[in-house]
Amino acid sequence: MIRHRWTSAILFTMFAAATCLLSVVLAGASDRNAELKTPKVGGKWRIAWDVRLGTVRGILDLKQSGSQVTGTFFEQITGLTYSLSGNVQGKNITFDVPFPGGSRPYTIEFKGTVDRLKMTGTSAMKGEGQVFLGHAGEVDEPQRPWTATKGLRHQNNAPDRPPKEDDDD
Repeated sequence: MIRHRWTSAILFTMFAAATCLLSVVLAGASDRNAELKTPKVGGKWRIAWDVRLGTVRGILDLKQSGSQVTGTFFEQITGLTYSLSGNVQGKNITFDVPFPGGSRPYTIEFKGTVDRLKMTGTSAMKGEGQVFLGHAGEVDEPQRPWTATKGLRHQNNAPDRPPKEDDDD
């Protein structure tokens, strides 16, 4: 009789421990799945991009199909529009903007993270493109920071007033 109670107690303890372990494993898997979930980035975004001679402001008009991103980058000062393509995985976004540049075409790669209605990251020249870097080409072209906020109603420099998620006009 004592042996039976002892065996039941051991089995109950093992079952309870296995249940606790399973719930911890499932909670961890749920957290990882939330991290890997592709955020929705489609729509219009105001972008501020720091370049060598100041800040370029523009509008990203992104289209999303799964993890693939396409769209346009409209530069407000020049009024020119450039195509873009890239992808988003988890909270990470990467997209390339090719600039024809007359006789010296080049592509800028934007890398960043998505946090609901805001994206932040850095940009850098990609591949073998060349741009004018200074009087003798002596200026090193570093990674340049950029930020974007979803929607067009608010300026990109007003973080205390984020746009609404459906603010795509």
